[in-house]
Amino acid sequence: MNLSITQTYAKIGIETTPGRFQMKSQPAKIELERRPPAVNIHAELPKVEIDQYECFATSGLKNFLDLAREGAQLGYRQAFEYIGKVAVDGDTFAAIEQGGSPIADIAERDAHPEHEFGIVAMPGARPKISVRGGIQFQPEYDPIGFRWGVKINVVPGKFIADYIPANVNIFMRQYNSVDIRYVGSNMDIYA
Repeated sequence: MNLSITQTYAKIGIETTPGRFQMKSQPAKIELERRPPAVNIHAELPKVEIDQYECFATSGLKNFLDLAREGAQLGYRQAFEYIGKVAVDGDTFAAIEQGGSPIADIAERDAHPEHEFGIVAMPGARPKISVRGGIQFQPEYDPIGFRWGVKINVVPGKFIADYIPANVNIFMRQYNSVDIRYVGSNMDIYA
């Protein structure tokens, strides 16, 4: 028989893309900014001031203004005492009807004046002592955002997950076929 039969088989094509799971992480960071502590120091040589005015005043050594004031007060006091004495003498003379000798009594009182004495330590007051100057400390305070001289900034970490799913692509690479041909030269028509 002069028949030629050729057959082509079907072929399936399969393309696969594998799945991927990618993970990336960025660690957290802590940023520290440190500011050194600062203290302002102002130093001045100490000065001792001694005020002895009260000591001298109680001992009788006074300035002119205080002497004038004390003299005025003494004059007022003696004037009032004298006015009081004259008023008492006038009252005594006005009551002459009660008897006695008021002139002799007044003369005897004025002949023997009474004095008061006391013991005093000199000086009677202490001096005032004061100290100026010395060392002054003034710390510089932290600016905004700093605590105890340190500023902390936290940058949080990042986690990135990327998933690409797998892919399967199925297609026909070659279709099947059957090819039948007559390759001979005679043909029998009575088949």
